[in-house]
Amino acid sequence: MKNYISIFCVLMLSLLMSACDGFLEEKPLDSKTSNQFWATEADAQSAVNALYFGGVPYLHNTDVDGGWTPKATMWGGIMSGLFVDKRKDRTFTTASEGCNFNIESFNSTAFKLWHEFYKGISRANFVIANIPTMVGVLSDAQIKNFVAQGKFFRAYGYFYLVKEFGDVPYIDEPYTSTDGMDKPRIPAAEVYKNIEADLLSIIDGDALPNKAFYDNGCYVTKPMAQTLLAQVYLQRAGAPLNGGNEYYRKAADMAVNVVNGGQHALIQPEGSSDSLNSAFNVIKTTKSSNEIIFAKEYNQSSFNVGNSYACRSIGTDAFQWGVFHPGGDVLYNAYLPCDMLIKSYHPDDIRGHEKQFFFRIYTDATNKNDTLDNVGNWAWFDELPLINGKDGDNNMPTFRYAEVLLIAAEGFARIGQESEAQAYLNQVRKRAGLGDETATGDALIQAILTERFHELPLEFKIWDDIRRTRLYPEADGENSGKLKWVALASATIQNKPDGSTKVGAIPEYALLWPIPLREIQANPALEGHQNPGWN
Repeated sequence: MKNYISIFCVLMLSLLMSACDGFLEEKPLDSKTSNQFWATEADAQSAVNALYFGGVPYLHNTDVDGGWTPKATMWGGIMSGLFVDKRKDRTFTTASEGCNFNIESFNSTAFKLWHEFYKGISRANFVIANIPTMVGVLSDAQIKNFVAQGKFFRAYGYFYLVKEFGDVPYIDEPYTSTDGMDKPRIPAAEVYKNIEADLLSIIDGDALPNKAFYDNGCYVTKPMAQTLLAQVYLQRAGAPLNGGNEYYRKAADMAVNVVNGGQHALIQPEGSSDSLNSAFNVIKTTKSSNEIIFAKEYNQSSFNVGNSYACRSIGTDAFQWGVFHPGGDVLYNAYLPCDMLIKSYHPDDIRGHEKQFFFRIYTDATNKNDTLDNVGNWAWFDELPLINGKDGDNNMPTFRYAEVLLIAAEGFARIGQESEAQAYLNQVRKRAGLGDETATGDALIQAILTERFHELPLEFKIWDDIRRTRLYPEADGENSGKLKWVALASATIQNKPDGSTKVGAIPEYALLWPIPLREIQANPALEGHQNPGWN
């Protein structure tokens, strides 16, 4: 943490965005010393904008150890075995597939997560502490809004920390020296309370606008904060804290608040086509739809900061076609979905059709068809950048309205309000071309978990679902539209190693990352407090 606390980092890394289409316009700030900062409206805006370019959003840019490796967003899915890094360039993925959950293999990746989250939290703490001192420089409304954005990103950072590491040090003020830095871990339940307090404080009142993400210039909105809090409640309801019905109800109620706010909706809610104009293709490319509640922004064309998921969307066999020349001259499927997932979609489910979430056939400009050796991730495929050797412009959805509906569905199902649960679930199913789900009891909960996996396969939700439920999906009939969610300890785990299955291959302790050794060495308060199992 000592490397990421100074205001100098905030000044040097801050980016200035004027609107959604100018989000990467940079204004260098290295001519100011720290005691000159927080003096102008531009200073305040620059510090707020820096929140969007580090911390949790930066997981989309963080890789294992450089080179051709999975992004940090993919690590949980790879650990689950439900997705495979086909290139296997680094220790982390090899160890995960070999079920070698040891600290030597996972320490480096754990540190990258840890420091990125605390970097984002540090930036947020500077905003929260300093913006209120700018009376006379900023309006009251600006001060409230900027502080609210800081609290959103502080809560966002701690939510990921507590999910990934459990008990963690909690820091809620900026450090300007090293005094008092050696903080002990506090119980995860207390971290969750602080996250909840930050988010409730900005959801209440008018600090954040009740607008859709793209209508608000891609800044934090009230529905964004509500959606994050619904996610927090859903995770808190399950393992390891097992908050139960109290938090399932809170999750459902907060999701309903997003619905009732009226700013977001499904694309093509009455049923999508399976053409290239489908809802799922719009989700891939949109920079305007109100189904998107939050997205990681990219803009290669104007600002040379592009989306590099495309070269991870297909395997090296596509080089044989002589069409693609990606940046770095590499194609590699770093997040290949397992066959079990692909084969579990019902034939009527549009999401399982060609060129919706996944694809096997590429048609070039001459109408020649080429077939991939393995499934490709169509949701990330971006033709022109791959042909021209650049990264792409597509944003990456982070929160979507479909997930809000599924949070409401699960929350209500868990507390026995099954008709409400079915109503929210069936909105998502209808758009996908499926009939209404009428199951009740555990079968309804299993249907909702399956729907989450089928609706959000490439948005990195599955590891969190496994962690909080301690359940793992197994096949339940090919093309049945169903999965069996069974106890993790006895489940048949995919790709342990690649192409094989192994019962009970994921030990429960591996659901939390190890505390990085570098942090334990730097902070005496962490000594002797490693997460159990990581020896």
